[in-house]
Amino acid sequence: MERSEKQKQIEFLKDIFNSSKSIILASVESLNAAEIAALRKKLQNSSVGFKVVKNSLARIASNSTPVSILIDDFKNSTAIAWSTIDEISPARALVEYQESLEKFKIKSGYSVGQKFDFIKIKELAKLPNLAELRAQLLGVMQAVSGKLLSQISAPAAELVGVIRANNTKNKE
Repeated sequence: MERSEKQKQIEFLKDIFNSSKSIILASVESLNAAEIAALRKKLQNSSVGFKVVKNSLARIASNSTPVSILIDDFKNSTAIAWSTIDEISPARALVEYQESLEKFKIKSGYSVGQKFDFIKIKELAKLPNLAELRAQLLGVMQAVSGKLLSQISAPAAELVGVIRANNTKNKE
């Protein structure tokens, strides 16, 4: 790899490290090309970026970024998965992939200024993503507004019932 290519790669990684909401490092040492291609496809469907990185370039790129806490994990064959959209997607996709292919190993991760080990990444993967949280919040808000509307309209409905009963009584 020429020096200019290395510099482009470092700049690309710095951009990823600075703009991503979460980054997961994984070992791709024991995976063949078909397995890596399947993983790329799964991650692409989840809007997660994926790249096998040269460790020395990744270490250099991470030096001046928040991801520098992962510098010791750039060893052996390493790939990074990242998302600029939400923190959950990379963790969820990689944990699901690891459950289907045991030789795939997740090394560590970074999100919200913290380093995560595999156990914390598994816990992160269980959390609902942004779209699911929005749907849950919308459901709660609709339920509350429906209950509020019924509480507000209940006295009026009772008043209408009293007036009808009164009118029926007067007609008799």
